[in-house]
Amino acid sequence: MSVEKRRADWRLGRWAAKAAVGAWLAVPGSRIEILAAPDGAPEAWLDDDRAPVSVSLSHRGGRALAAVTAAPAVTGCDLELIEPRSDAFVREWLAPEEQRLVAACAAHERDRVANLVWTAKEAAAKVRREGLRLDVRRAAVEVPDAFARSAAWRPLTVDWGRAGARTAGWWRAEPGWVMAILGDPAPGRPRWLAS
Repeated sequence: MSVEKRRADWRLGRWAAKAAVGAWLAVPGSRIEILAAPDGAPEAWLDDDRAPVSVSLSHRGGRALAAVTAAPAVTGCDLELIEPRSDAFVREWLAPEEQRLVAACAAHERDRVANLVWTAKEAAAKVRREGLRLDVRRAAVEVPDAFARSAAWRPLTVDWGRAGARTAGWWRAEPGWVMAILGDPAPGRPRWLAS
């Protein structure tokens, strides 16, 4: 990571994960270490022992999101800046039903919904501990409230195209941002933790 901005976002993501795990376990974040597992997924360690949690993190543009849950459940999260997504991106990375959802959007909603769908795919791929090594084009995001404007957490699911292969979770939009937290098993509504 030779680019300072990238290093700063990486550090912010690790700090957010340490704070979240520390709050979850009711210990100081300074006792938590976030290390990459052999598959690249983050793992939390408490005083040299693997912590009994699943942790996921995302960082972008000076902002970070971390999700934590008790193991053996698995969590995945993603945070995206709402930015323009080209027609080529939508065609290449979104499933046909997602393309139809984006196409049905009013112009002022298109980028938010396209980024929301992408965010859900990334979070669901993290639940599977494969990230973007998976072909997320085969995953179809179902967002019943895709046009909701409030900042409340709302449900969504990602269907991987095989019987029973669904990942459930939640999404939220804030001015300029969308985020998703998914899990296996399906998590309850996310709540903010104070460290």
